[in-house]
Amino acid sequence: MKIPVADPAVASLPLVFHESSARIDRDPQILASRLAQHYSLLDFGPRRGWECTFLHRSSSAAAGNLILTCGYTSPIQGIIGEREGTGSINICLAGRTTYQAEGRTLEITPTNPLFFAPGQSYHYTVDHFNGLAFDLDLQRLRRTAASMAGFGVSERRFHPDLQMVRTISIQNERNAKLLKTLRKTIALVDETSLEASGYMALLQIDDVIYRILSLMLFPRLSQLLEERGVDGPSSRSRIFEELLEWIVANLQRPIHLSELEQISGYSRRHLQAAFQQRFGCGPIQWVRRQRLEGARLALLQPEPNETVSEIAMRFGFSNLAVFSRDFHGTFGLRPSELLREGRRHGR
Repeated sequence: MKIPVADPAVASLPLVFHESSARIDRDPQILASRLAQHYSLLDFGPRRGWECTFLHRSSSAAAGNLILTCGYTSPIQGIIGEREGTGSINICLAGRTTYQAEGRTLEITPTNPLFFAPGQSYHYTVDHFNGLAFDLDLQRLRRTAASMAGFGVSERRFHPDLQMVRTISIQNERNAKLLKTLRKTIALVDETSLEASGYMALLQIDDVIYRILSLMLFPRLSQLLEERGVDGPSSRSRIFEELLEWIVANLQRPIHLSELEQISGYSRRHLQAAFQQRFGCGPIQWVRRQRLEGARLALLQPEPNETVSEIAMRFGFSNLAVFSRDFHGTFGLRPSELLREGRRHGR
């Protein structure tokens, strides 16, 4: 009986990252035990006839909260159980994998390379494979899509796109470009100089990965971006103006930089740059200025019997002493003095 051997055309391809430090497994049971620590692994093993030549070569790397795995495997099969809130991404660079899920049969190849399962159980059959696999936080994926869509778009709008398993083909030119960018982004984890210098964390590779996948997995997002003319400078200006309006409307409650990122779709770095260019200060400093200016106008036109403390609370100052200090430092007089002046002119 002829013993099958690994497909050299697939097995010889280098891994996307950490090729020199790849881990080699020849015992499927040991590998299954390790995989079960990270996946809801209901079944795993070599396909019939491949038991004696089983080979699995892989490397893993962290990108923020993502654990990325690239690797080669000889023919295997298995079952991944349901995982609520967790999405599976498999990307085929060489070889072939067939999936059964929700009564459907799906296949990924180098021309139809991406498989996505938003938490559902699936059975897979691998006929040699070289590629990538990782899990996504589905809530973060929806939140990312909502932030990219712009001001006022709820993440609930993207929930319907996460209801079924599917594959993505590169026959679509847009998807081909996005997949190419995704692969290059993931390959950055191989840049040891970035890791050593501490720049890797600053690049927020996981955020870029979530953004690229949002563009691929959410048809509604692409439609919204086209409607808004996302590539034009007028659209970016409009989103920024909407963010400023939102801030002014919400001065009475705490506003955090992470919240401004989510609402605007801007990264923290771009937010800082945009506010610095427009106002000469950072976003949180601008929020503070708006609170103080709003309080100043309210003190000049107070409601009947309204106190300094009530006005301070209305503009998000919970500590009256801090408000009085900041107000005096900005305008050169105490809030109580301005309130008296406002009442005098209001008579």
